[in-house]
Amino acid sequence: MFSFRRGFSSLPFQVALVAGLYGQAVPQTPAPAKPTQTGSASVSTDLKKRSYVKRISVGATLSVLAQVPLLNGGFSEAKPTFILNSTTAAGGYQVGWGGNVQVRLPNKFAVAGSLLLHKSGHGSTIDTYVGTDNPNTPLDDRAHTTVEEASIVNYWDYTLMLRRYTKDHEAAGHRAFYGGGFNFRDVRKIRSERETTLGATTTHDTKPILPTRDIGRGITGSVGAQFMDDFGVKLVPEFRYTRWLQPSFNSQSTLARKNQFEAIVSITF
Repeated sequence: MFSFRRGFSSLPFQVALVAGLYGQAVPQTPAPAKPTQTGSASVSTDLKKRSYVKRISVGATLSVLAQVPLLNGGFSEAKPTFILNSTTAAGGYQVGWGGNVQVRLPNKFAVAGSLLLHKSGHGSTIDTYVGTDNPNTPLDDRAHTTVEEASIVNYWDYTLMLRRYTKDHEAAGHRAFYGGGFNFRDVRKIRSERETTLGATTTHDTKPILPTRDIGRGITGSVGAQFMDDFGVKLVPEFRYTRWLQPSFNSQSTLARKNQFEAIVSITF
């Protein structure tokens, strides 16, 4: 005979069994995958790999000399029958311009080269007396020649230096540098006007003066800094000192400076 009590007592077990089977039959919805931040990671990686000193960079340069290339000078020479007196007044422009290039080297080093043009002018007066003056005559018996001369000279400075930066090439931010190397000065396109007076006769000519040497040589040291904007354009202020070992002009009163101080600003790409 069926027992109501027995059937009721087995009901909870049957409900639990059905619930378990239903749970296994219904598929589980997988949890959504976490999004990967590939975009920001790649941008961060690019910034880390950015080179703040490029392998090769070129640009334009503005140069300002502390003084013009020539000195104000005077010269005298006296012999029994010959006397020479000459004076030179230097002038011209202290501002020059040109271009620059830099090649990156390992370990914070780089090779930098620049080509700069400066124009300078000077005027000279040369008086010569040849012969012997007779003190018993009212006039000077010597032959007196006066030469008035004015010249404009183009100076091309070729500078090659080794630089060392204070930061690694890939390190972010602005950086300073220092360096040294060689400077070569090429004297070109000399324009001269000359007026020569001998007694009552005056002649004119435009024969260019001759430099002591066409290529002057010197050694150069520099200190500077590099500032870069978000577009990769660099502003490079620099101070250079050059000691000219072989000046371009070294004749009588026309003398080139041996010490050159120069302020430079470059924009490089």
